Amino acid sequence: MVAALWDYHTGFEQKRRDDLVAAGVPSMIAADWDESAQYRSCVYSLRALEKRSDFAADILHSHGEFTDLAAIYLRRPLRARRIMRTVHSAVEWPKRPHYGRFFANLCYPLAFDQEVAVSQRATENLNRRLLARLRGRRARCIYNALNFQRFDHVRVDPLMVRATLGISANAPVIGTVGRLVAVKGYPYLLAAMPTVLAQQPQAHLVIVGDGVEGPALQAQAHALGIADRVHFTGARGDVETLLSALDLFVSTSLVEGLPTAILESMAARVPVIVSAIPGNLELVSDGETGVVTPIADPTALADAIIAALAEPARMRRLATAAYARVRANFSIEAIAAQYVALYREMLNVPRQ
Repeated sequence: MVAALWDYHTGFEQKRRDDLVAAGVPSMIAADWDESAQYRSCVYSLRALEKRSDFAADILHSHGEFTDLAAIYLRRPLRARRIMRTVHSAVEWPKRPHYGRFFANLCYPLAFDQEVAVSQRATENLNRRLLARLRGRRARCIYNALNFQRFDHVRVDPLMVRATLGISANAPVIGTVGRLVAVKGYPYLLAAMPTVLAQQPQAHLVIVGDGVEGPALQAQAHALGIADRVHFTGARGDVETLLSALDLFVSTSLVEGLPTAILESMAARVPVIVSAIPGNLELVSDGETGVVTPIADPTALADAIIAALAEPARMRRLATAAYARVRANFSIEAIAAQYVALYREMLNVPRQ
């Protein structure tokens, strides 16, 4: 069963539920999310999941901050033989660091039978914890994955995609995809754009995603005088299509586990420029599969974008190398097989 704690009533959620129904996988969303009553929303979701005592889990596998706590709480009512969690960031509970210090260091090494992280840095962080070392608990690294069929079967005209965004056919297009939240570092990308536009006056920036920082970012674009060159698309379900229209993908994240948006760009054969944080560096080798820039440095970022747009042949070579790397190491089939093997190991089920 695939269970979500809260229903945000988005098209993305409905699409995923439709996919699960088509695959014959049972699913549920436990409760509605109420931003004005967050703790009540948490209680409602746990109560709804407790009632699913008809579903006895062999393994309860969580994928997020509150879901980790939910897994511990639900182990007994759902009669789970094992519980495990996957850590998707190198920094846990970034908005509440004291929670991260307590739960990650003192609670999780005792409560969980297995921990997984999506990057080497995050895995090393887990394995350095004192309680984990005393108990002999070793976290595993299993990377995020991509379904390459999403990209291999895209048949669109990039010029038509640009036209839907109001961008001319020959304009340089820089893009980024992700939640509009502080850790994505989008203010630094916007701050770099005036310098880029001074050298490439026809350039456009496309920002795909939504989030709490959206209004502030749009206000920043207006204050910089570049609002007519920045396109905020909101959340989109056709990222594969939008990526086909980009000349360059830029990630300015300040913290990441293993960023799916960069994987997607590589799979779409779009050249990438990324910030020098650990999660990004596990995907991008500077000058080999992309370009790496200092963290939170708009000047260096602008220089890198200008140089990349001036050397399209070099960037295409980097994109080709990046595609080969992610295709070999991050396919959904390969990563799913690693999880299946781990599940069998946890339950002492012989390999098939």
